[in-house]
Amino acid sequence: MKSVDPGILPQSVCFSFTPPELAKRMLFYPTWCGHYFCTSSYFMRRDTYPPLLAAYVRNGVFRVEYRGETRRAKRGDVILLDCTEPHYYHAEDGLEFVYMHFDGSNSHELCRHIIDMQGWLIQRDTNILVGKLLRDMVDFYERDGLETPFDSSMRIYRLFDILLSPTPQEKEAGGPVQDAIQYIRANVGRSMTLDELAKVAKLSPYYFSHCFKRQSGFSPMEYVINTRIDKAKILLANTSRSVEEIAYEVGYASSGSFINVFVKREGTSPARYRRESQGRAEE
Repeated sequence: MKSVDPGILPQSVCFSFTPPELAKRMLFYPTWCGHYFCTSSYFMRRDTYPPLLAAYVRNGVFRVEYRGETRRAKRGDVILLDCTEPHYYHAEDGLEFVYMHFDGSNSHELCRHIIDMQGWLIQRDTNILVGKLLRDMVDFYERDGLETPFDSSMRIYRLFDILLSPTPQEKEAGGPVQDAIQYIRANVGRSMTLDELAKVAKLSPYYFSHCFKRQSGFSPMEYVINTRIDKAKILLANTSRSVEEIAYEVGYASSGSFINVFVKREGTSPARYRRESQGRAEE
């Protein structure tokens, strides 16, 4: 299919998709994809548009206004926008980019999470994988490819996987983060501080926190609390120790503080959790 938008050169292609109801209810799904060669006449301004946008700049410059910022995306950059928010983009002569509009499942929440963490103009070594994924998608449909809704959804899962994966620098920090995790698990019954854990990892507290969150999905201190609660759940389900004994074993100074955290995290009391995990009726 050829685009009729002003500024789109004839060698450009695009494809539109109507998702089945199953995909709308349960999966990620694409709505458009394309490979555009542009002049400076190409632009788009919207107050809102339902899908998300992922674009990879292959050549030239793409000027984008989003969330109060104006940026110039260049070769190798990835643009990620939640198009339900106001946005404007404008080509400079010589722009070439591949793109996909997509929606479904929790895609908007994941998109906002990535933007909050990395910004909407993404400049990472792994961007080339995004470019390849989008170009391969366009090639597939140029060859009249036909795929299931699950195959289409997997393309978008892969996109999120690339964007959420650690950078090479963060992977290098994986060893220190793993050291900190092992330290937390081995010392779950005693108090720990962020500075203490950063020293174990031999990283600055700020960089350690960033790497830890990226790799585990939790801040270091959230991970400490989760590790305590996870161990408590095992003890509640598999031993007859009192709640007070378990509280002390997993690092709480009183049963009251342990119960408060447990209820907040699990939505039930330790006593009730024990009864339900052991298949016992309400006493």
